[in-house]
Amino acid sequence: MPLTQITHYHRPDQLDEAWRLVRDGDGAARLLGGGTDLVVRCPPEATALVDLAEVGLRYVEPAGDGGLRIGAMSTFTDLLEHPEVAAYGAGAVGEMLAQVGSVLHRNSATIGGHVVRSRLSDVLPVLLALDASVVVYTGEQATWSIAEYLDADLGPHVVVEVRLPPPVAGSAAAFVRFSRTEFDHALVNACCRVDLDQGVVAGARVVIGESVTVGRRVPAAEDELTGGPLTPQTVAATARVAREAVSLHDDWIASADYRNHLAGVAVERCLTTVTDRLQKGGS
Repeated sequence: MPLTQITHYHRPDQLDEAWRLVRDGDGAARLLGGGTDLVVRCPPEATALVDLAEVGLRYVEPAGDGGLRIGAMSTFTDLLEHPEVAAYGAGAVGEMLAQVGSVLHRNSATIGGHVVRSRLSDVLPVLLALDASVVVYTGEQATWSIAEYLDADLGPHVVVEVRLPPPVAGSAAAFVRFSRTEFDHALVNACCRVDLDQGVVAGARVVIGESVTVGRRVPAAEDELTGGPLTPQTVAATARVAREAVSLHDDWIASADYRNHLAGVAVERCLTTVTDRLQKGGS
């Protein structure tokens, strides 16, 4: 059975205590958020759990710059039911959250735990496209862009919160995923964001992910979008560039060629939705 090797359970009420327990655990202590990942993939070397339930990290608050601060212990249901979070990116965040797992999974899974595990993610491509950042604690707090965090080797740390930047006028995003069934991990997913300035694309994010990777920006596709109007021709050209720029994996579920094809379709659908949202006013 999962977790049968656990011999110690800690439930600290201070962030520093939680971090010290993990730091001093020499690889044997694991932070516990919602537990949806640990229950099925607990590493064999883990013998202690450090439960974050009492540390005070379950919240959604406005940030001083006009963005949003999301505590790491906030569940996906918390976020889906929070009107500002669900509506963020012209609805892209709510669009994604409604497709993550089952209702029961969303009731338990936390955004902090999902960021830390850094795999099999629908959430991380959206955070990348929205230029989110992550606050971590390693004896003191530090803020990293989500892209920097995913590439860093921080050692023992606690994710404190995820931050969404202030909404930008004339900006919209959209999320698309393809999977075999509603509850499967995605074969391919994508999130695109476009910032319009007087009818011209001033900024863009094109992020493609799949079951093995957490998502990566596609600079060639972003360059294709930027600097001109957002037209059906531009959308089609960007989808073609994205499809040709990515190299997705091949396994018994789907071929790499099929996944690459889906990547292009996902980007085209995202950008078509973004175009419609911008015509209605964006975020």
